[in-house]
Amino acid sequence: MAKKNKKKAGKAKPAARSKKPAKRTPAKKVGKKAASVRAVKTGSGAGPGEIGRALVEMFNRGQWAEIEEKFWSPGIISCEGEGVAMEWVGRAAVRQKGEQWYAENQIHGASAEGPYAGASGFAVRFRMDVENRGTGQRTLMEEVGVYTVRNGKIVREEFMYGSVTPVTARS
Repeated sequence: MAKKNKKKAGKAKPAARSKKPAKRTPAKKVGKKAASVRAVKTGSGAGPGEIGRALVEMFNRGQWAEIEEKFWSPGIISCEGEGVAMEWVGRAAVRQKGEQWYAENQIHGASAEGPYAGASGFAVRFRMDVENRGTGQRTLMEEVGVYTVRNGKIVREEFMYGSVTPVTARS
């Protein structure tokens, strides 16, 4: 007797598995340009690492005026951090900002650490022992300067303030 194939009600036969991997659909492009990778260039002249190393070395030797002459772009922008939140544009304005700060404060000691160089700029950590000439209050302050470099010059500096510790006399 021949056996007849009987299908059981309610049970479907499992689909056959293919040995070929499933086709992948290509990623959709967003607009006309898809995400891309490109080289970061700062133009001609010294790069961020070279300028950063020189700035730290010169700062630690007290050659602050020489840093300005050698590395500031004529159109430099200087941005002060939280609490001040202002920008000065151009060498003359940035120089005047510095002169005013030095007129109000006496530096008893200062050091720079770094640089921490990136593709388009560098950062430096500063520590200073500063006395306010008006109040006589002496503080130990820390800040990070973040510098952007183009064509071998610093085109932007931004200062981010850290701790400020009052110095008290001990008897």
